[in-house]
Amino acid sequence: MRGIIKLLPLSIALVASCQHRSGYVIIGHLTGFPDSTMVYLQDINKDEDIDSALVISGHFTLRGQLPAVPKQLRLEASIGERFVYTSLLIGNDQIEVTGDIADFPSHVKITGSTTQDEDNQLRDLTRAFDDQRASLINLFDALPPDSQKTKGSALWSVVNGIDDTIHQLQLGYIKTHGNTYAALTTLVELKDDMPKDTVAVLYDRMPDQLKHSQYGRALSVFIQNKVPEIGDHYVDFKAEDQHGDTVALSSLTGKYVLLDFNAAYCGPCIQSAKELRQINREYGDSLRIVSFSTDVKRDLWQLAMKRDSVTWVSLWDGKGRLGETYLKYGIDGVPMFFLISPQGKVLNKLDGYGDGALKELLKKSGLVPQG
Repeated sequence: MRGIIKLLPLSIALVASCQHRSGYVIIGHLTGFPDSTMVYLQDINKDEDIDSALVISGHFTLRGQLPAVPKQLRLEASIGERFVYTSLLIGNDQIEVTGDIADFPSHVKITGSTTQDEDNQLRDLTRAFDDQRASLINLFDALPPDSQKTKGSALWSVVNGIDDTIHQLQLGYIKTHGNTYAALTTLVELKDDMPKDTVAVLYDRMPDQLKHSQYGRALSVFIQNKVPEIGDHYVDFKAEDQHGDTVALSSLTGKYVLLDFNAAYCGPCIQSAKELRQINREYGDSLRIVSFSTDVKRDLWQLAMKRDSVTWVSLWDGKGRLGETYLKYGIDGVPMFFLISPQGKVLNKLDGYGDGALKELLKKSGLVPQG
């Protein structure tokens, strides 16, 4: 029996208009998935669901059209408390996804796309190490909390060694397959873990078609701009504020500025909101908080502002992790904070958050008395 397709609102209009070959068609043949499991297609860079369908009798079909191709996508589903996914690198192609629930994420068979075939070749190189890494993570998660503290460091040491091996295999692929989108997207992922001149050399070897893609343009921005470090001048940018006005960071300087990069559903970001409110109340005369949402969806940004009772300046550009501001500041995860002097110098940086971390950052910079 053919699968019953149930699409998200974004996709309903596409069904009638994308029966031609210019759009994507994803046909799934799955085992181990209960009937009526909802499968979602997510744009990884935007962290946004763009399509969905029900699995019926082990089958599903997704149809739509991608505005910029190829793209990094993720096919995902939740079965009870279990979350399963696999990654795609496709354009407006017709592909087939075949596998059992136990094959997710790295043993699923995906055919029908040249760019996906190239990505599959890279997966083949790292699959054994990916499996080993996943096994160790599962082992760590299964440990009681006390054992995680005592045995966790040894496990993570092994995981870090596996990560190094995977990165070397990926780098080797980039060097030998630099004309593929798989190499380009992997270079985007690894860029923060490599010397920038090495990234530039690998990028320069790539054909113009890749350089002109959204991933190539993002790499170009990263290469051409120096990430501000402590002692450097801040990098100016413009974005929309919560009142709908376009605001430049340079128009908000003159006081100390605590620049906060965040996302709506980032746990540590949510945790930091309480301390940000406290700092805004206590030090608002001399320090201005400027939050920058890395969310692609406007409604997520607005939801987070309301939930976290944000009364200070909040900015958003809707471009996510391929946006210029994100790249120019070298953000590889949120939250991330930059403390900027009235003269425009970066005084300190904080990657991540823990209770009291922001007050400690201000103390180290002399804004808050020690003790």
